[in-house]
Amino acid sequence: MPRKPRIMSSTGIYHVILRSVNQHIIFEDESDYRKFIYILSDCKEKYNIDIYAYCLMDNHVHLLLYSQPDKLSVFFQSLGTRFAIWYNKKYSRSGHLFQDRFYSTIIESDQYFLSVLAYIHNNPVNANVCRHPSEYRWSSFNAYYDAKNPLTNTSFACNVAGSKDSLHKFFANENISSSSYLFDDIDEKKKCFVSDKKALDIFKDVTNLSSTSDVNKLNKLERNVYIRLLRDKGLTVKQVSRIMDISQATVKRITSWNSKK
Repeated sequence: MPRKPRIMSSTGIYHVILRSVNQHIIFEDESDYRKFIYILSDCKEKYNIDIYAYCLMDNHVHLLLYSQPDKLSVFFQSLGTRFAIWYNKKYSRSGHLFQDRFYSTIIESDQYFLSVLAYIHNNPVNANVCRHPSEYRWSSFNAYYDAKNPLTNTSFACNVAGSKDSLHKFFANENISSSSYLFDDIDEKKKCFVSDKKALDIFKDVTNLSSTSDVNKLNKLERNVYIRLLRDKGLTVKQVSRIMDISQATVKRITSWNSKK
């Protein structure tokens, strides 16, 4: 089945997620992070890319960037290939490191741009890696607070917000951990990219049930508690729907109701 053509942004701005194959750990130690940033910086210059935000997580990378239409794919092909060659040599492995196709969302409004900026920087907080984005070393967050970071174009976001102070107020007032509510289109990917196999393991651990067929033995109250726990563990709505044998709309209703309590 042929791939759908990538939707191109009229502004040239994209939120891109670069994911590893089979949730393979991309960054084993500090040198891996540094090498990726070095290659990212080099590719940025080569393909005339503007980077507004980045966040390097264990098994995926977030980027908020500007690219000309004909440069986006070759930029990521070069970035992924160069890092994979280095990584495979270092760890004596072979084969692909990143998934064949990166995920991209078009950014075509100021509000969405700022919300994506906040969402990317808050990824380590959502993953319980740190308490505040400023504590995480491998993102561009601190570049917006005068930390030296030549990789990141911070002036564009400040202009979008109106000023640097306004941008800081946006971060504070929005409580950036809540900005993920805008990402209905990437809800299936926003947590930790839990594989279906891992989702099943999490299900068994959380519920103490030996198989999904035992879900029918639960009463409604127990079922709803487990649904919320599974979502908190990073399972997508679709995964919970399949495992608990209920509609995606019901999963969303139960978890949405819980968030309002």
